Amino acid sequence: MIRHRWRTHLKNATTEADVVDLVRGYLAEWTAQEIRSLPGSAWPGNVRDRADILSWMFRAGEAHAHFRGDAASLARLQELLLFFTHAAVRVTQIAAKPEQGPANDESRGGNGVECAPRDASGVKAG
Repeated sequence: MIRHRWRTHLKNATTEADVVDLVRGYLAEWTAQEIRSLPGSAWPGNVRDRADILSWMFRAGEAHAHFRGDAASLARLQELLLFFTHAAVRVTQIAAKPEQGPANDESRGGNGVECAPRDASGVKAG
């Protein structure tokens, strides 16, 4: 189930295609009732690539900025916006460093930057 573990799935995605597949799987798990509760402009159409992910992130953000509705619908819109924001970040990280492994690769910081190696005592070398 992607919808409730999407953060882990996104961290482990290594290609744009992986992220696009996760986005499609995530969206497929929404019920028709949940989708109807969202502003029509916020629900993504076909997601094919990085550009689509970024576009839908901005559209969901715009819908959020102008939202006037009940608390449950707002929570769903915020969930969608948060997901697309994280998907956009991950697909952009992948585009910037195509050879980069999972986002939680221990040899890199959380932002994908190489960390200084440590010697046997745990002290940074260099």
